[in-house]
Amino acid sequence: MGSNVRYVKQTPRRSSSLAFVLLLGAASLGAQGPKANLYDRLQVTASLTSVILNSSIRVDGANGNGTDIDAENDLGLASNKLEPRFAVRWRPGHRHELELGYQFARRSAEHVLDRDITFGDSTYHAGGNVGTKLNSDLGFFVYRYAFVAKPRTQVGLSIGLGALFLDAAVDALGSGGQVQFSESEKITGPLGSIGVYGRFLSGDRWSWEAEARYVHVSIDRFGARVGEGGGAIRYAASSRVTLEGGYGLSAIKVDVAPTTSSGSGSRSGLIKYSLQNVRLGVVFIP
Repeated sequence: MGSNVRYVKQTPRRSSSLAFVLLLGAASLGAQGPKANLYDRLQVTASLTSVILNSSIRVDGANGNGTDIDAENDLGLASNKLEPRFAVRWRPGHRHELELGYQFARRSAEHVLDRDITFGDSTYHAGGNVGTKLNSDLGFFVYRYAFVAKPRTQVGLSIGLGALFLDAAVDALGSGGQVQFSESEKITGPLGSIGVYGRFLSGDRWSWEAEARYVHVSIDRFGARVGEGGGAIRYAASSRVTLEGGYGLSAIKVDVAPTTSSGSGSRSGLIKYSLQNVRLGVVFIP
């Protein structure tokens, strides 16, 4: 039996037509690829941050006296630590955006004191071994209004509110690490700032943003100076996932005035606090 298979010879014209169709298909797929967008309805970001901290704290005792304590030099707390950061951005309208987030900043250490310090109603003497816990998480809420709302450019007003959640404890340690006496204090300091922000597209997949805010305000017993700012570069890896590299700074000085009421809330003191974060994160777009 003879073979019924027919061989078709590829001509240069037919080969060039096939290549042209393949190029059109590749171009079509590229055009359908992910693109950066300044106006996503909802974004959820999870980041791992290298937190750089510089803290000074004074908690006065019942007699109104206390020591300005450098958390890093006096207590041996680390100035750099890896911590998680979470944020959610929701855009209810084309020009409006709400962001809610939380930055963890928690440290502990054991250290031999170089000088006497007074924390609350307790005095810790030079040469003594102390165990310290200092949590200084930041919760933040930001409202943004874009008075320039173009497809590739967004510039507007930024108003930030939030709180510094300070939880400090100093333990005097004896032999074998036994706690001889301890002093602790929890303070929630309200924060706020106002400024400007900008976001810009660069190409199809890249975008970058910057922001700066400041305020000097008194709220109840708290007098605060707050400076905040930072920036980020983003890359759209897919239609649902964007990668982010960013930097943020929060510089805070909070004076806590004394009050005549009794109880732990009557404490006065001073908090000088700066937190820088260098972060890598993943932005999910539902």
